[in-house]
Amino acid sequence: MASGVSTDIASQPPARFIVGNTLAQKSLSVSIKNSLMTSIFLLLVMLGGLSVMTKIKLSSLQETIETVGRDRLPKIRALGEINIGVTRVRSVAVRIALTATHEQRVEVEKVLTSRTAALNQKVEKFRLGIKEGSPHKLIFDQFVNKWMLYQKYQAKILDQEIARDRKLLSDVVNVETAGHFQAVVDAIDDGIKLADQEADLLIEDAIADSQFYATVLWVVNIVSIVIGLATLIFVVKDVSTPIHHITRSMELIARGKLETEIPYADRTNELGLMARALVVFKRSLIENDRLSAATRTLSELSEWLQSAKSEVELYDMISTVLGDLMPECKGSLYIYANSRDVLEIATHWNGPSRTHSLHPEDCWSLRRGHPYVHGTSEIEFHCDHVHADINENYCCIPILAHGETVGLLHLEYVPQGAETAAEAKSRFADRVRLGQACAEHLSIAIANMKLREGLRDQSVRDVLTGLNNRRYLLEAARRELLRAARHSAPTAFITVDVDHFKSFNDNHGHDAGDTVLRHVGEVMRAIFTDDAVPCRFGGEEFVVMLPNTRIEEAALRAEEFRARMEQLVIRYADANLPRVTISAGVAAFPEAGDNLTEILRVADEALYQAKQNGRNRVELAGGYKPATSAEAVTDEAVIFLRSVMAQAGQRPAQPTQGSRLDSRAV
Repeated sequence: MASGVSTDIASQPPARFIVGNTLAQKSLSVSIKNSLMTSIFLLLVMLGGLSVMTKIKLSSLQETIETVGRDRLPKIRALGEINIGVTRVRSVAVRIALTATHEQRVEVEKVLTSRTAALNQKVEKFRLGIKEGSPHKLIFDQFVNKWMLYQKYQAKILDQEIARDRKLLSDVVNVETAGHFQAVVDAIDDGIKLADQEADLLIEDAIADSQFYATVLWVVNIVSIVIGLATLIFVVKDVSTPIHHITRSMELIARGKLETEIPYADRTNELGLMARALVVFKRSLIENDRLSAATRTLSELSEWLQSAKSEVELYDMISTVLGDLMPECKGSLYIYANSRDVLEIATHWNGPSRTHSLHPEDCWSLRRGHPYVHGTSEIEFHCDHVHADINENYCCIPILAHGETVGLLHLEYVPQGAETAAEAKSRFADRVRLGQACAEHLSIAIANMKLREGLRDQSVRDVLTGLNNRRYLLEAARRELLRAARHSAPTAFITVDVDHFKSFNDNHGHDAGDTVLRHVGEVMRAIFTDDAVPCRFGGEEFVVMLPNTRIEEAALRAEEFRARMEQLVIRYADANLPRVTISAGVAAFPEAGDNLTEILRVADEALYQAKQNGRNRVELAGGYKPATSAEAVTDEAVIFLRSVMAQAGQRPAQPTQGSRLDSRAV
């Protein structure tokens, strides 16, 4: 019993789809999705980062501008105003020193007092706006101290006593207060410089940040371009190009170019699955085309099989066509013998058959009454008619016609070198279906041929003697004479008549006569073999056609037949019948004529001559003169008869007068 079909994954065909965790490579859709999502994510991150950094950059610049505008510039402006105020106070003090009249001095002093008060307010306001502990606080405190000191010296300018002494006033204005004024101005300048330095630092930091962000932006742009190019290369190389090639292959296959190679079938991602699916589709198309061609061939085969003129020709046609239809299968066709107890091989193809005959009990399909396919089931047994080393993939298909089994179609699959076990079983299953379709056509053709052969046999064969009848002779002689005329070949005819057959029937009965005729037929079938055509022409008359035979050779064959009949012992009803003899006349084409009627007339004349000359003899057609003498022909016939008798284990009889060819006729 054969084992079941293996389910090992290694035996699966490469076209089988592998999904889920069996993928050896990452899924293409996952790869594309991950790549695109990664690219989009990175681009979004970069764009987001770019936006954030741009926002930060703008915020930084804005903050710098705001800081400079809010803190530094007002300080610088306030310090500038204080500086201007100090200068204006100084200029008024100098004017006081230069006034000539009391009225002018009083007026200028009012201006000085007013300007000094306003300046002190600004100084106080600026001092309150400075943060504690800042460098500006320290510098401004120094400025305030120097300013207060300057104001003390400036008060001397307003002193009336000093004002009367022009020289002393000039020293106070130009010497004592000048140094303090310059110290105040220097302190203000230091504050302005400090504010300028802080503004410059802020601007430098903003410029550095701008350069940093610009560099980052360039890096982001370059990375984005690299990611975009990498994604494009991946999509083009691993997606677009394979899909284009596969689509091109699909287009070519759709146009009927089934020899097109399908790329990427070795991949284990979606493209590989698509390619293998296309391979399966291509194989299906090829198989469908082959099956369609096989169907057309079977239809044509049916017509050809119906036109076969004989079983031999029918079986030759079957072996030729089935051998081409199923080149992977060795096949044999078995037909029931007439005894219905054995099936004999009728033909085979794609290799010799080891089994030439089988008993119906040797095949499971014949015993079970339906096709038997081995190699597909868990429980199965070998047929007794198959040899031991047969491939496990074989099938036996009964050939049924008119409700009766007439034969058996046996197919044995021969695996191809590159096939896996699963592929072999799949292809063998297709061949089984094709074999079953063939069996239906064969059954009709074989049944019709047997029916025709039976009807033809009944119409052209004599039932009593088993010889061909008069009708068959007329058809065969017409064909043979035409062929002989085309090829200038001789054809001889022998007419035979049983001597005294009427009196034999009258004396012994018609059953005994039928027995004699049956024995005559048996002897004729034994002697006239090969191309010879022995026929019962009617009653006790027989005719033998010998293609490609000269009249001399025909005379020797006729003499052999006469001698065998003379020696024949026939038993009937527990007794031996009297000796049976025959007379024969021999004629040949073209000497005797160019048609069967004329030739048989000439042969009958020779037969009548043999009867007139005493019967139990062979006469040749009148007027024929062979090159050899009568004695030589007779001696040759005797020698031939002795050899035949020796082979048959009989002792030849002594020559009699009737055992010699008539010398006159010869």
